[in-house]
Amino acid sequence: MVHPRRLCQLLLLPLILVCLTGCWDRTETNDIAFVLTSAVDLEDDGKFRVSYMLPLPGSMGGASGGGGGTSGGKSYYIDSDVGATFHEANTRLQMRMSRRLFLSHRRTIVIGEKLAKKGIGAIFDIVPRSPESRMTSFLVVTKGKGYDLLNTEPRFERFPAEVIRELTKSRQSLGTSTKDVGITLSFNSDPILTYLEPKESQGSKDPSHEIQMIGYGQFKGDRLVGIYKNHEAEGLMWLRNHVKEYLVTFPPEEGNDNKISIAVAKGQTQIKPKLQQDKVIFDIHIEAKGSVKEDLSNLDLAKAEVMRKVEKQFAEQISKSTQAAIKQMKKEGTDSAHLGLIFWRSMPNEWSKGIQANWEAYFKDAEFRIHVTASIQETGLINKNVINEGM
Repeated sequence: MVHPRRLCQLLLLPLILVCLTGCWDRTETNDIAFVLTSAVDLEDDGKFRVSYMLPLPGSMGGASGGGGGTSGGKSYYIDSDVGATFHEANTRLQMRMSRRLFLSHRRTIVIGEKLAKKGIGAIFDIVPRSPESRMTSFLVVTKGKGYDLLNTEPRFERFPAEVIRELTKSRQSLGTSTKDVGITLSFNSDPILTYLEPKESQGSKDPSHEIQMIGYGQFKGDRLVGIYKNHEAEGLMWLRNHVKEYLVTFPPEEGNDNKISIAVAKGQTQIKPKLQQDKVIFDIHIEAKGSVKEDLSNLDLAKAEVMRKVEKQFAEQISKSTQAAIKQMKKEGTDSAHLGLIFWRSMPNEWSKGIQANWEAYFKDAEFRIHVTASIQETGLINKNVINEGM
């Protein structure tokens, strides 16, 4: 007589064999075209252009491939097509490809300037619909056409896609992912995107076509309305309390045209909103720490009074940058620093009773009180230029 437990095992065996029939939905690697990056543009006739950068499997490996663009032959190619919608353009492109487009390895999406000015809202319809598309992919905007940025030929990297990704997530950049921008737009706030442009290298007999970070695209809702550059971009980092490494260069005292360069190492910003007589006031408290990277002023930074003067000038430069960012925001009516969100968190009742509905008007009339405390923690291994020692 068969034991009941043994009988159950015998009955389950056929079911287990059915489950071990193999991967019925597998996709072979040789059937996939990995997308490194993509660009979306708006054509003059109103159609959308989608461009993809795809690696060439036959040119990827081997010692002869080299480490970057200096190897001679490209290990990738770029193709694009147009359509009334992004998906139609994508479908047309797929119809002439022997492999299926695979988006899981895409880390950046480049948006052409013309499309950005019209509005990027359509991107947030097609990207979430594809399970392969990563919401962590960085969104960047470029001067001119997006596919022109893809067609640059940087020397240091094999793929322009890698340059775009590294610049966007570098220590000097406020990288914004698709998820970040989507959340910002869902709160009716104004996002920013890293702004890149093609740039020809300088000082070379054979110039290369590089990619350069210019600043941040200023969006009002989902439309590009301006660009934060130089001091405006630096001030925006302070207002968003997300300070990145950057260099501040200035004359340390009146009458001395020689400059000193200080690298901002750390920084923190606290913004406290107030409402006085139907006027919004923001008290902005900034604490900055830096280190001297170059000093052509011939000042003796070992002296306490000299150091205090330099730190005061350092603080004034940060204050000017912050004011420049605020001026740019007010000019275009954009809340790129998400100050409305800060006000709502601090005073939710006042926000819901009337501030929210007229926030743009309140923001343009708002008063900003900027207080900067700056300190220099490092003056370098030596305090004076070596050729001045003993003079």
